Amino acid sequence: MPYDVSVVFREDSSLHSIEIQISAPERCEQVKELLARLSEKERFIDLPSDGGRIVRMRTDNIIRVCSQNRKNYVYADNETIWTSSPISELYAKLGSCFLRISRFEIINLDRALFFDFSIVGELKILLEGNHTVYASRRYIPVIRDYLKGGRHE
Repeated sequence: MPYDVSVVFREDSSLHSIEIQISAPERCEQVKELLARLSEKERFIDLPSDGGRIVRMRTDNIIRVCSQNRKNYVYADNETIWTSSPISELYAKLGSCFLRISRFEIINLDRALFFDFSIVGELKILLEGNHTVYASRRYIPVIRDYLKGGRHE
């Protein structure tokens, strides 16, 4: 069962660093994920690209990853990179803020602005950078469950 999270800021001029304390009824999966995310340093992913180049990219800059015409593209804030990495491999490396919405598309949930469930059997998602994507029918229940506080794999 997911718990509601409340955030409290307390200013303490005697501290010389930022201290985060988590209080919860139990050390459940939600708490473990929160601890992991808070302790995570800047995350990077190395993307094999054309000509044997490796492009290092911050994962929080990635808006979406998709496959088009048998090529895989990573759309970031200011660039689009072609990569030879398979979508399934990228999904495994990207982390918990990314969600697979079809066989050919992964989105960064932190960059999602709007989920439109109004059309029966279809899910339209607006992402930052004016990217509009559509989830496959088979992924809609997983996405809906995630948005209600469930988990995704």
